Amino acid sequence: MSADQLEATLLEREDSLAILRNALADVELGSGRIALVAGEAGIGKTSLVRQFADEQADRVRVLWAACEALFTPRPLGPVHDIAHEVGGPLLELLSGGADRAMLLFALLDELRSALSLVVFEDVHWADEATLDAIAYLGRRLDTASCLLVVTYRDDELGPQHPVRLVVGELPSRLTVRVSLDPLSEEGVAELARKADRSPRGLHAATGEAATRSS
Repeated sequence: MSADQLEATLLEREDSLAILRNALADVELGSGRIALVAGEAGIGKTSLVRQFADEQADRVRVLWAACEALFTPRPLGPVHDIAHEVGGPLLELLSGGADRAMLLFALLDELRSALSLVVFEDVHWADEATLDAIAYLGRRLDTASCLLVVTYRDDELGPQHPVRLVVGELPSRLTVRVSLDPLSEEGVAELARKADRSPRGLHAATGEAATRSS
């Protein structure tokens, strides 16, 4: 599927896709990048990143990891996800109970091995070890051919939330930000038209649901 065909499946996200594409282009020139994708629940963060990943999948290794809304989050959950996908030394170290420093070094080494798009989804649910991993990678990603995409709900994070503290310390020269806004009335009306529904009142009453359907 072409980039134009993919882009047509989302509304009012062209600028956001362009930011991600430009960040990946910088990676291809030799320096890793971090993209922070933020927005409220249901705004379309996952839809945006999945579309971008689908667009790039034929030429970039895509590694998808996620944090989960657990009372006791699994330490380094996204690193476990990646290790089970790539196997090799990273999985061996994880299975062998290696300490965190060795695991993070092995993760960085893996990301240096191939042009990669790595997604850490729903980082607002991350445990402290995962936030440490993001901080660790952030200081060293310029040596890896990797675009690390981090998604989170910014409306659920107070000023002193650990996620805000971590992303605030990421190197600005390596970091781009994608802040997603709700669809405009015109965008919601277009969704309603495609669904053969009346747009009357839809923007005010069900804007979030309409955005999720994009």
